[in-house]
Amino acid sequence: MHPASHGYYQLHAQEGFLLAQLYDSWNVTTTKEYRKDVQQEMSQFGPKPWAAIFDIRHWQFLTPESLPIMQQQIAWCLQNQLSHCIYLAPNSGILEYLKQQAHAEVPKHNCKFVQLSTIEHSLQQFKDWQVEVPSSVISQLHIS
Repeated sequence: MHPASHGYYQLHAQEGFLLAQLYDSWNVTTTKEYRKDVQQEMSQFGPKPWAAIFDIRHWQFLTPESLPIMQQQIAWCLQNQLSHCIYLAPNSGILEYLKQQAHAEVPKHNCKFVQLSTIEHSLQQFKDWQVEVPSSVISQLHIS
């Protein structure tokens, strides 16, 4: 992580599945690092559909200058075959506002998307979608 970063994240990618765990408040530096790292991680699986859990239970906010970078990141994911996506998040007015702002410039897509508040509901949703969640991702979810 760059010394000028605020907030942090952990990425766990395996078998066409990404778990992104976001923490604290983010500035432009952290948001740019995150965008680069997500793209690098998911590009290694080639042009195949992939699924993700974005765990934002411990994420606080994004600076206004970071918002366009996050919008670009979301658009990149959708343009690069993100097919099933869960935001794991508490019901929070601030997070809902951030989500709306981050998705304001999102292009049309076919990604199945839902926001859920528990790990159990998230895993059940992937099961309902018939998307297998790698056991290593499940372990990381339960550790956090």
